[in-house]
Amino acid sequence: MSFVKIIDTVGSSTESWEQAAKNAIEDASKLPIFKQKSKITRATIKDFDVKIEDNKIAAYLCRVEMFLE
Repeated sequence: MSFVKIIDTVGSSTESWEQAAKNAIEDASKLPIFKQKSKITRATIKDFDVKIEDNKIAAYLCRVEMFLE
């Protein structure tokens, strides 16, 4: 029987939601759990948001659920 670990994180970017998702995965890959040789095998974008400052988009945010094996 195999086990899967799930990490839920939020990525952000001033450029796009796509870059926010990439940033979330890159940041998660630096976590100590990867010292145990776990690998991200799949990611699901769960939610999209924007941060607003002075009535303008300041950052794109996306919640990413990552599956590790």
